[in-house]
Amino acid sequence: MIFVKEETANTYDVPFVGALKPYAHQIVQQQLIKEVIDQNKKVIIWNEAMTGAGKTLANYSSLLYDPHIKALGIYPVNELIKDQYRSVQKNLPLKDWEDIGIWTADELKKRREPGQTTIEQLAESMNPAFRLILSNPDYLMLITQERFHSYKKGEQPALFYQLLEFQLQIFDEFHLYHVAQMNFLLQWMALLISVAPYKPFAFLLSSATPRNEFFALARNLGIEIWRVQDKVKEWLDATKPPLFSKRTYLEPLQLQVKSSNLRQWQTAEKILENWSDVEEYLFQYPKAKGLVILDSIHEAQMLASQLREKGYEVGEVHGLSDRQKSEIELGKQITVATATVEVGVDFQGDMHKDFLIFESRSAGSFMQRLGRIGRGSCTKPNPPLHVWAYVPPYVAERINNQISAQVTRSELKDLIMQSYQYYQDFLPYIHKVGGMNLVHHYHLIAKHQLEMKENPILANIKQTIELLYGEGFESQRTRYEQLKQEKILEPVISFRGQNTLESHLFRLKSRRIDPEHLETFYPDVWFWDESIPEAPLKKYDFWFVLRRRVVRFITKEEMIAKVKERFRGVEREDHLAALQNDYVLGYAVAMGIREKPARLHWKLRSSVSKHKFQVVRIDRLSLEAPEDPWLNQDLKQLFHFAEKKSWVAYMVNLSIWELSDLLRLPPMFRIYPAKKQSADWSIAFNSEAFQLWSIMERVRSEVL
Repeated sequence: MIFVKEETANTYDVPFVGALKPYAHQIVQQQLIKEVIDQNKKVIIWNEAMTGAGKTLANYSSLLYDPHIKALGIYPVNELIKDQYRSVQKNLPLKDWEDIGIWTADELKKRREPGQTTIEQLAESMNPAFRLILSNPDYLMLITQERFHSYKKGEQPALFYQLLEFQLQIFDEFHLYHVAQMNFLLQWMALLISVAPYKPFAFLLSSATPRNEFFALARNLGIEIWRVQDKVKEWLDATKPPLFSKRTYLEPLQLQVKSSNLRQWQTAEKILENWSDVEEYLFQYPKAKGLVILDSIHEAQMLASQLREKGYEVGEVHGLSDRQKSEIELGKQITVATATVEVGVDFQGDMHKDFLIFESRSAGSFMQRLGRIGRGSCTKPNPPLHVWAYVPPYVAERINNQISAQVTRSELKDLIMQSYQYYQDFLPYIHKVGGMNLVHHYHLIAKHQLEMKENPILANIKQTIELLYGEGFESQRTRYEQLKQEKILEPVISFRGQNTLESHLFRLKSRRIDPEHLETFYPDVWFWDESIPEAPLKKYDFWFVLRRRVVRFITKEEMIAKVKERFRGVEREDHLAALQNDYVLGYAVAMGIREKPARLHWKLRSSVSKHKFQVVRIDRLSLEAPEDPWLNQDLKQLFHFAEKKSWVAYMVNLSIWELSDLLRLPPMFRIYPAKKQSADWSIAFNSEAFQLWSIMERVRSEVL
């Protein structure tokens, strides 16, 4: 048993937000933002304060002292946007005329006036009344790449230029972005400072686990990087502010680290094996409420079912649960969830949790999940908080052998970071295709800049691309044109590697985008889950649906007929619009859960050998399930496409296990088994295809 001490920090009697007495990092960050704006600088301000230490107010309090500042908050998941909106509304006393824009598909739909387009709605939320916009990064991509509509020659993309007025740009939970997404956000910053060199920008990064490769690239731009925690001591020594109180912001807890074979997806079994530990805790504290976080939806559903059989009230929150009922599910005695609750859920009030059980495949995941409970001010919480963490055997052994009986969260974090094995960081991806987004923006901006012999904005973008990636603009543009000619550019210029968000904004027939986008592989299946009659229509990753569900494929028209029969009113129209606009692998009825996962693989033609170790656009792929004749027959019918369908893919003549071990691929990296005749291969799609290609280029000559 490890006792993790509470985390405390001093608050000071200095002006901040209303009567609130700030932590040092909050007031220091506010002053740093003021310095950036007043002195017309461009600076990355990095705040690594822990969970629960008031980073939201540190980010947005500047809106109160300067009425000219506008802020753009970027968050990787929509649940976090909703959480930040609630927090800002509660703690930031904006004036009556000031408003907050929320750019998520659901919120925009709720606020849309009859006949109003998405373009008009976004433009409206950038008028002077809106001091703050909260968005996911997809909207930045859609705006900068002009994917909302095509512009007439010489017409300026108004939405992008309006975003230049947001001097304060916040990127929260930065550790959650993978390398391609991190690179996209860096290019966003680079684009802003190139197009608006005369404007100040304060780029705020809020993360307790920074990405060192990001800072290395940012320094290439010549942007200053200010670390808030380095400036705190200077402020305390220089101003000697009056102390107000010492405040506890993370409560103490008891931690047990347990070994589990995570690679074989056996954590749910381990939790049930050790459930007597939880029963003992609940015997002492029968009103205690708990949270279980697993990586697999299937494991989460199975564990929830078995805990219900034991007599517990169990809620479920994951990608296939009804999100409208998530607060009810989180309020139950035990909630079994997936990574969907890692951010954006405030476990307070009816949703408070006293014990936590989680599995963790990486150090960042461990600390993120540990931070889900204990965000309060009690030095002796009742009942006492208890955490069971299931980790790989080598991690459990090192932690349990080296850790003290009592530790601070900082000491625990250091040991956790040291204990997990190093995983591939995909830096070669940045060096190979990192600049493609900026080259793409260069061509777009060139269309609506004044025609002159030497345009300073275009010159700035060229110089920025060269500084950022250490490679000449022309050579990068040549690579861009080559990828475009081969029709494999799309995954490296879109934020998530595939533009699924676009399908929610436009009808296919009215899209004015390259047909290549429609051919790009979208690995999802719309399915009708007959076991959940209140919310049967779902869309999820093909690999999960086909491996874990007993399915019967149907046509798109049959799915539409089911929707028309089951739903009414606005809900019906929304579902029909989503089905009409989407471009997915297929449509199915899910009739139950498989006892054992189906064994699937992608079937490769013999001619793919010439494409080995290359990112290519390929057709005539198909899925097989050789041990399940019924599913296999359905898959044959599914892949008899009447229309052309192709994929951006990377193929290697190694099994996924060999490849993962060879390259130290991170957990949850999307790579699939494939077969060429009887030989084991691996295949990856879209962004993962490029990431895999980038690192295989480095090791091929050494290993293969």
